[in-house]
Amino acid sequence: MHKNKLNLILVNLLIIFLFCLNSCAIRAEQKSLTSQFNTIDALINQGQTGDAIKLLRKTEKKVYDSWSYIGIYKRYKKMGQEDLCLKLLKKAVKQNSENPELNAVYTKFLINQNKIDEALQVAKKLEGSKYGSLYSEALLKSVADKRAGAEDNLEYYSSSDFFNVFYEAYLGSKNPVWLKNTALIDLKKGLYSNAAGLAPEAFSNADDAYFWALIFYDAAKFYNAIDAVNLSINYLNDFSGLSQTKVSPVKLNSLLSDSYMAVSDMQSAEAARQKVISNIDNITTRTSDAALLPVIFVNSAIYAKNTENPDYCADLLFYAVNAWPDYVPGIILYSDFAYESSLERKEDSEVLALRKAGILSTEMEKYDNRRKIPLSDALYRLDQGIEATKDPYLYIQKLDLKNKTDNTRTEKDKIRDMWQLLEDTYTEDEKYKTLLTQYVITYLLNIKQDEEAFTLFCKYMNEHYPIDAKKDFWEENILYMKNVDLGMLELAALFALKDKRINEAIRLYEYLVYESSGILEEGEISIYATTSACMNLADIYFSYGSRDKALKLYGKVAGRENKNKIRSDIYYRIANIYVAADDKKNALRSADYAILLYPQNARASLLKEKLSD
Repeated sequence: MHKNKLNLILVNLLIIFLFCLNSCAIRAEQKSLTSQFNTIDALINQGQTGDAIKLLRKTEKKVYDSWSYIGIYKRYKKMGQEDLCLKLLKKAVKQNSENPELNAVYTKFLINQNKIDEALQVAKKLEGSKYGSLYSEALLKSVADKRAGAEDNLEYYSSSDFFNVFYEAYLGSKNPVWLKNTALIDLKKGLYSNAAGLAPEAFSNADDAYFWALIFYDAAKFYNAIDAVNLSINYLNDFSGLSQTKVSPVKLNSLLSDSYMAVSDMQSAEAARQKVISNIDNITTRTSDAALLPVIFVNSAIYAKNTENPDYCADLLFYAVNAWPDYVPGIILYSDFAYESSLERKEDSEVLALRKAGILSTEMEKYDNRRKIPLSDALYRLDQGIEATKDPYLYIQKLDLKNKTDNTRTEKDKIRDMWQLLEDTYTEDEKYKTLLTQYVITYLLNIKQDEEAFTLFCKYMNEHYPIDAKKDFWEENILYMKNVDLGMLELAALFALKDKRINEAIRLYEYLVYESSGILEEGEISIYATTSACMNLADIYFSYGSRDKALKLYGKVAGRENKNKIRSDIYYRIANIYVAADDKKNALRSADYAILLYPQNARASLLKEKLSD
């Protein structure tokens, strides 16, 4: 037994001894090769190319490992010996076919020699490795050569097949362009969160930060978008320091405003817009800014209107319709302001008595001196806009203004004109027909002609979607809801509610409120959801026992709504939920806030009186 152990020890000592001998031999060989390389380098530096090549050829016969081959290759390359480089690399790769370093060097050499097909064959072994960017380079060059002049290149390169190609190109080069291409493929597939997840830890310049801000915005990561935009702004010193960037202060502040609006920070959104508006005469605008400027002005006009600043609203609208006479939302808001400013408020006996006595309070003077826009000017601009754009919104706006201002027109006259317009536009653009149909249905609902409104709605749905008459109408609506215009879909939800199809109404409203943007973040309200859809869904939740869901949704919609009158109504409804829960403290607090937002909210005032008793 002891003898066997002794034999085992002797065998192990022998193995260790042989290993040490082998290691010594390798170190001696490496030392010898290093010495030869030093000699060769000296010959190259002295211009003795011939002698250097002879010694390299001699050394070449003794090497077998990848790094030695690469060392010889570098020296051939330094002397411009392309043929010898090719011959060496072929030999080295043949002996070490799976070695990634040799395959990488060989691939790069072939690419530089414009031998793309050969390079691609070698580079396939590098796909997914740390040298994967060389495979990407070879593949992209190969595709580019074969598809030169093709008209569908944008579509072709946007396919999922290129995702890893672009990503590996980025990993190897750190060029942000490749990472952007990768993100765009995800965006095309609707994978917004995946695209945002590709964002680098740091952005290289203003354009880079702006690109990722757009990605964050599309992915509903609005706070990330805000941070990225602010970083991009920091790269631009001032409005004149645009340098070589593609992004402009107008684009940046427009996106910043939209991002703040998405998180219901209306004051910060307005501050971003004011950076453009207050500097409009000094900003160096670009062609690509043209479509954004009227949006900025009109959004600020809406903010001014909602925050009880009608004079500034009028100033912004007057500027907008003169600077951009064909901008449809500006014309519509201008005509709405003209109509609203033409109305005279109903004054109580006390105010009338003061007027009769020739006495005016400060508030009365402010009201009398309020800015007005003549209805005649609004109609003129509507006609000019219709002539220039043929936009269906303007036709509808003009008809609506006519109905509201011509007191000689009866309900029959109004309905007749609408039906006539529907008939006249039967062969018109689909967008026009949809908008006009929505307008007529809404008008019929407002005048309590629900049956006629529902008949028109059903006709529209049956004409535009393959509704199966043998199946349940509301289930068919749900089946096709992703394809239906959101305005029509909201009407569908309302009609389902009127028809007491509660489950179907909830499903339609939940799609509108939470899913219509395509971003399915739990509890995240879609940027396309209207306040009315959110409030109706919250009402249904409360009515059918889901109190917590109702409170949560009301709270979110109150934060995103910027009209104080509507926000007041939301808090009045929240107060009622607390009343039902016998939570007097929160009910009273909500009623108080409703009155603070809009003192004319009589229902909130009445509720507060009851709660205070």
